[in-house]
Amino acid sequence: MPAHVVYGDSFLVAVAIRRILQDAGASDVMESNHHRMVAAQTQPAEALAACNSLPFLDALRLVEIEGVLATEESAGGQRGRGRATRRQTAPRTGWMQVVEAIPQMPDTTLLMLVDGDVTDGNPLLRALAEHCQVHKQAAPTGQGLNQWVKRSVEDKGGSITPPAIQAITEMIGNDLWTLDRELEKLSLYATGREITEPDVRALVPYAQEANIFAAVDAIMDGRPGDALRLLAQLMQEGREPLYIIAMIERQLRLIALARDLTERGVVQPELGRRMGANSDFVVRKTLGQARRVSLPEISLKYQRVLESDLAIKQGRLDPEVSLELLVADLAGAA
Repeated sequence: MPAHVVYGDSFLVAVAIRRILQDAGASDVMESNHHRMVAAQTQPAEALAACNSLPFLDALRLVEIEGVLATEESAGGQRGRGRATRRQTAPRTGWMQVVEAIPQMPDTTLLMLVDGDVTDGNPLLRALAEHCQVHKQAAPTGQGLNQWVKRSVEDKGGSITPPAIQAITEMIGNDLWTLDRELEKLSLYATGREITEPDVRALVPYAQEANIFAAVDAIMDGRPGDALRLLAQLMQEGREPLYIIAMIERQLRLIALARDLTERGVVQPELGRRMGANSDFVVRKTLGQARRVSLPEISLKYQRVLESDLAIKQGRLDPEVSLELLVADLAGAA
């Protein structure tokens, strides 16, 4: 019985799933034999019933379950660097019975367990590794991200200059969904020639908002130098420190909301509506940031942002000095 665990970056996960289904001859499974489930809304017994059923007029029964690993992340109360969460004392989930039943499932069942980023110590992940093919899809960073951009453009029949690669990765980071969409647009725009940095600056609409996301990423990861560099770019483009602080405050508020909704089992299609975010880019970036910090940590950072905002408005600190101190403080506390 083929079973796969595919987790990590959502773009790479989607690519890996398409490849696995194609290799297994399951790309065109009949809809009646294709079960899509969300772990937070599904009982393990329901999933087992689907997995143990034989296909109807087809060679395979495809069962895709999203978020099984995440249930154990929440139940264990440890995510990322071992931070405590509000569900630290929650009981273990019932999904282990599904894991243990995998060897007895029919050979005609193709089980796909799909998840986002989880910790290496996730107990379900360790147990699944004994029965499934595990595909970890980590988003590229640094030089690896630059190479990914270059290959992506080449796959689209184009080419791109190193400064253009640097510009677009600084704007968008490693949000591969957005990068892929923007690279597709740039490749069409620059047909017959290389994509250049001016092309990126002119066509990519996420420049300022993406710099805020990248700066918050740097803050969360404890990289004040990178955060200050990104925020300095915004000021060079005419953005005032108070505007930048307001954008950081807004993003922290969205992160807190995303974290709370995720812990309450709200699935991604519904998250955007509840967050008041119409952009998939905003939702995906915010979810990625929310996974890396606890609600108490977000609250502390949010309070520090409000204090900085008040210090500027009361004239106690120069705006640029206050912004630099804020970023150093927030990143130092990561």
